[in-house]
Amino acid sequence: MSDYKKYRMGVVGLGEGRSIISAALQSDRWELVNICDLNEELCRERINEFGLNRYTTDYNDLLKDKDIDVIAIYTPDQLHGLHIQQALKAGKHVICTKPVLASLDEAKVLLEYQKKYN
Repeated sequence: MSDYKKYRMGVVGLGEGRSIISAALQSDRWELVNICDLNEELCRERINEFGLNRYTTDYNDLLKDKDIDVIAIYTPDQLHGLHIQQALKAGKHVICTKPVLASLDEAKVLLEYQKKYN
């Protein structure tokens, strides 16, 4: 029995997010709960590639899912700030590919969200 927590992850953005899906499936620290992309064909491709059983094309499904602790954000760069804010507001932890944010103004807003939603 391990002494560490296993985190339950949702991934949004399945082009770049392919790498974290692969890493999560090879780790005993992560459980991949659901994946998300606007492109349903790409969702199906990842389902088949990795032997997964769930996907959604609506990011809100990940945000509302009580079985998800962490959202891995691999969407286009200009959407990172918004997607991080939404995840924090939903009470999720966040992993985000780089660049995390497009500007220092976004960083200020994100710090405010982090403080507000702990």
